[in-house]
Amino acid sequence: MAAELRQVLAAHALRGCEHVIEIGGAGLPITGFLTHRPASVTVIDPKIPAFADETLNGAPCRVRHVAAKLQQVDLAPSAGRLGLVLLGLSLKPYGSAPALGDELLALARRAEVLVIDYALTLERALGQIAPLLAVRDEPATIDVELKLNDPALAEAGFDRRRFLVFDRG
Repeated sequence: MAAELRQVLAAHALRGCEHVIEIGGAGLPITGFLTHRPASVTVIDPKIPAFADETLNGAPCRVRHVAAKLQQVDLAPSAGRLGLVLLGLSLKPYGSAPALGDELLALARRAEVLVIDYALTLERALGQIAPLLAVRDEPATIDVELKLNDPALAEAGFDRRRFLVFDRG
């Protein structure tokens, strides 16, 4: 339950976005936490069950859960207010493609709302946060450290986290 707080906060930050893209999210995709009526929601994670629907929250919405590595997917979103979600930041390279490629950094730069959450002890995330922060000109609207009392996260050493929201709003 404590781990779900990240999705609740992210969904609240995204409520003005027409298009939502989540990288990761196989265990708990943002889709089920959104309360507004976006035009599209895409979740990309190699471990997520593939899913497609044309409605969300009783309204038309192109919902796609794509079971693929980030580097295998074209990230060109539709025009409109874009929200990008990176909860549990821990991207891995794919073949010769880097974990943080130019396409993802451009998407993070373009997003009106960027939500990032990462474990403060995860070295891979610590190496990825600086390039992501460097693409944003504005300061974070929300920048908090969380300690989640979740046994699984605590056992893995990932219960201490940083949660960031950038909103050009």
